[in-house]
Formats: sequence, structure tokens, C-alpha cells
Amino acid sequence: MNRPGSSVAGMNEGRAHDEDEGDNGRGSGGAGAASAAGRDEPLRAPGEVWLVGAGPGDPGLLTIRGRELLGRADVVVTDRLVSAGVLALARPGAEVIHSGKSAGALTRTQEDVNALLVDRALAGHMVVRLKGGDPFVLGRGGEEAEACRLAGVRCTVVPGVTSAFAGPAYAGIPVTHRGAAQDVAVVSGHLSPGHPDSTVDWAALGASRMTVVVLMGVARLAGITAALIDGGRSPDTPVAMIERATTPAQRVIRGTLDTIAVDAIVLGVRSPAVVVIGDVAARCDAPPPLIPTDDARSASDGATRPLLGVRVLVPRTRARPGLLAARLRALGADAVETVVSRPGPAAGPGSPLADVDADPDPRIVEELRHGDLHAVAFASSTAARATTALYGPLPAGMLVAAMGERTVTACQRAGLRVDAVAAEPGIHPLAAAVVTAVTEARSR
Repeated sequence: MNRPGSSVAGMNEGRAHDEDEGDNGRGSGGAGAASAAGRDEPLRAPGEVWLVGAGPGDPGLLTIRGRELLGRADVVVTDRLVSAGVLALARPGAEVIHSGKSAGALTRTQEDVNALLVDRALAGHMVVRLKGGDPFVLGRGGEEAEACRLAGVRCTVVPGVTSAFAGPAYAGIPVTHRGAAQDVAVVSGHLSPGHPDSTVDWAALGASRMTVVVLMGVARLAGITAALIDGGRSPDTPVAMIERATTPAQRVIRGTLDTIAVDAIVLGVRSPAVVVIGDVAARCDAPPPLIPTDDARSASDGATRPLLGVRVLVPRTRARPGLLAARLRALGADAVETVVSRPGPAAGPGSPLADVDADPDPRIVEELRHGDLHAVAFASSTAARATTALYGPLPAGMLVAAMGERTVTACQRAGLRVDAVAAEPGIHPLAAAVVTAVTEARSR
């Protein structure tokens, strides 16, 4: 295909900061018409907005076009659900704005996000709006694209792999299968059945045999399953929930229409999760080899990837991706990197650079608040000190691995219990300490 994106005024959802970035010398870059008004510098052509589907989580499912644009963008406005591995592909020096939301935690309104995209583009920047999955599948990309069109900002859509189909596929579930389901409906569970603003005909879906894929439906699962049963679906209809689909933390919960809501509560299923309802949900035809598809993992996976299903926070003191996260991912972990400090100005001529704390990452704030991070790996005393300075006390159940006595001391001063210490300096020993902490916790 000659053009992977369609030049329309797209659709999406998000919120964010308002800091401008200087001219980087590329075709659409520069301080723009809005910021140049009233100054004696020439006006620059407006920038543009790219609505890019980030895929369902696995960085390997990001499109080639999406990766290319991330490497060129001046500003990246990202959802909460976009994986750290995808964000690591952004151009060094790009302004990354976390604009996602979770239940009960709206950081900015949709109108704020629309204005942000327009303002950054009119300032001459190349803006990439990253949206989990596909920008036009149950997102609010259309509102953002419309705002760009009304403001005269060029907006191009780059499709992404939607979690509605990728999640089931990574669990080995074909959403259509000859003889079982020849049609599929993708619906939003954002609003409860019966809500006056809902346009989903749950009664019709209950009366059909089609596969129903529900996104954003974890919090309203009991109402959704009841509505489908009331519409005529058998209570014995197979259901599968794929939590954190396509990531190393993927988990698949299987049940039936009358049991899945209780199962989800008992097993602590959290958003994001894709719900598949219909006969195909009982299938497991082709699970991918390195992604766990249920709680029963093979002995070989446990031996070679002992951190499967574990989300590890990796605080960094530099912006570039590190080797520790790569090693943890090789062991099966979902490693979440964040910068907690950066080199600051020297105290005087000839003085070394001093580390200064970075700004808190809203994505990490949300992860910690929801208890979505299971462990943290501190490679230095600076990382330990800065992390607690930025985010306060870590959750009581979070496992802590540290490298070196100075790091252990910094953890203790911050009130952190250290569960495992690296046997010697180095990335591999610290990763091994994380494995030790997790293994011991699982055995208790």
C-alpha cells in the first residue's frame, strides 16, 4: 500500500501538559505561527498531527509506519495503555506527554487534549498522538481529528492492530470460525446496559449467535452478562477474558456467561482486558509460544522465563532505555521503565554534574495507585532515593531488589524493605535478585 495513513481529521482520546519544544530543524518543526505572533521572527508553516495506532501492547505489533513517525516526532501525546516498549521508540529529546486516564482518574478533558494537539501543531511541531490499539476502534480519535480539521491543522491517521482481535488471537481464540461463528461484534462496555447514552443493543446481541468482543467492560461485566442472558444467550455460553493482552503479563480467564463476573472478581482481573463471548471463547487453537495463556504455565516456561506475569518497575537515571529492562523482559517480566532523575547543572566551573529529580510520570502514579506493579529493581542509590522522593511510599506488597550496599542503605532510609540484593554488581545479578524475590514470594 502506497499510503498507510488516510489524510482526514481523525479520532482519539487523551489529556496532557502544555510545554513547548524548540525548533529541531526538520520540515515541520520550529516555533510556530502562534508563538511567533508579536515577535520579530518570521512565521513558520504550521505543523501536523498524526493519529497513530500503538497496537495492543506488544511493541512488535506496532506498524512500520508508526515506528518511523515516533522516531521523527517533536511531541508524542500518549495514552496510559501504550506500552513502555513502544514509547521507548520515540525520538530522544521529543516531548512525551502522558494523557491517559483510568477509572476515577481523569487528568484532562477531551477538549483539553484537542486543544493541546492543535496548539502544538500550530506552533510548528510534528505531533504524534499515540492511541492503544487502533485510533478509530472505540477511541475518541474522531473528536481530535475534527478539532484539527476545524483549526486548519493537517491530520493523518495511521491504523493500528486493535486489541479486539489481537487479544483473542494471542490467547489462541479465533473470533470467527466456520461452523461456530461467522460474524463478530465489537462493542464498548464503557456504559452499563440500560444507560441512556448507550447505543449498544444488548438484547439483539443476546438473541444472536455471533461472537461478541467487549472492550472497556471489566467494571460493568455483571450487568453485561445479565443483559445478554436476558436477551436469550444461554448461561452456559463460553466466555474468555484476556487481561493485558499481548504483553508478558497476559492472563486468560475462562468461564461461562453466568460465572465469569464472579470469577473476575475472585481472581482480581483488572483493566485493560478484552472479553470474548461465544462458542469460540472455549477454543485455544494457536497460542503464541512466549505468552502465558492461563495460570497453568509449563515447567519449561517456568524454568526459562521465571518472571512471566510479573510487572517490574525499572527506575532510570538517564532517558535512554537500559539493559536491565531488556534482561528482565528476557526472563519473562513486563519491565516498565521510567526516568526518576537526570543530570543537572554543575555547581561551578570544574564541578561534576549533579543529579536532579525528574518530574513524576502520571503513568507510574496510576500503576502504583492501582497496585499494577509487582516489583521494583533499583540499580543505584540515586534511583532508590529519587523514586521515593517522586512517588512517596511504595505499596506494601511491592517486592524490592537492590544492587549494592549503598542502594540498600538508600532504600532503608526511605523506609523500604529490601527483599533481595544482587550477589555482585551488574545487570544480570540484579535481574537474578528480582527472580529470587519473586520466587520466594510465590513460595510463601
